[in-house]
Amino acid sequence: MLLELINVIMKKFYYFVVCLIVLSQCIGCQKREKQQTTATNQPTVETSQQAEPTSDFATSDIGQISLARNFYFIFDGSGSMRDALSSDCGGDQTFKRKLEGAKWAVAEFLKKVPEDVNLGLYVFDENHRNRSEREVVPLGTNNMAAFLQAINAIEAGGGTPLAEAIRFGAEVLARQREQQLGYGEFRLIVVTDGLADDIPQAAEFATENAIPIYAIGLCIKEDHPLRQYAVSYRAADNFEDLAKALEATVVETEFYDAKTFEALTGHMTESKQ
Repeated sequence: MLLELINVIMKKFYYFVVCLIVLSQCIGCQKREKQQTTATNQPTVETSQQAEPTSDFATSDIGQISLARNFYFIFDGSGSMRDALSSDCGGDQTFKRKLEGAKWAVAEFLKKVPEDVNLGLYVFDENHRNRSEREVVPLGTNNMAAFLQAINAIEAGGGTPLAEAIRFGAEVLARQREQQLGYGEFRLIVVTDGLADDIPQAAEFATENAIPIYAIGLCIKEDHPLRQYAVSYRAADNFEDLAKALEATVVETEFYDAKTFEALTGHMTESKQ
């Protein structure tokens, strides 16, 4: 009798436990269904994050601090460069015409130009009568081969739009100075053998933009306007003098202490972080 009672109680307890298990599973299923329904009804939110632009003074949109030296050349290849040499101009019969001697002088000069210098070249000659095509070598580095190739390709002809060339070169150097945040060196170097109109206005434009003109007059009379407006004017009555004058135009005149410069750039970078 006692055993039967215990057996009945155990069966009821077993059924009770089974019911609890089933009930807990049902409750869990309902919770999961509710969570899935909620997730389905919610709008999809993209979680991809765009990389925030880094701010660095030395590489900002306004430019980059640089001590680079920049020399923009204007080469006169007008018709007068076809002239034959004489005792008053050239002096060395190795060359038949002024243009040949000028090309030689530029080639000799390039052998002594540091590789880290930015060079640019603007030419007016028979091949470049169109103003949009007169910049034959844009201002940049590692372009000496292109520079020399462009010089060798010059064919004398046309007029002497020197004032126009000076304004163009001054604009190029002024933009580069902005990119270097005012640091570095900038020179507009003019090699010409002739007179031109509007030189004073063009020279004033260069001065207003703080671009110095270094002029070399090849067999030019004493009254050339560039003598008055260039910060440096050198007369070259032969091609050895022309080569030396070109070399003198790129002699470094300013000294920057490397440690001071590194400290400055480091300070400016930290101030932008």
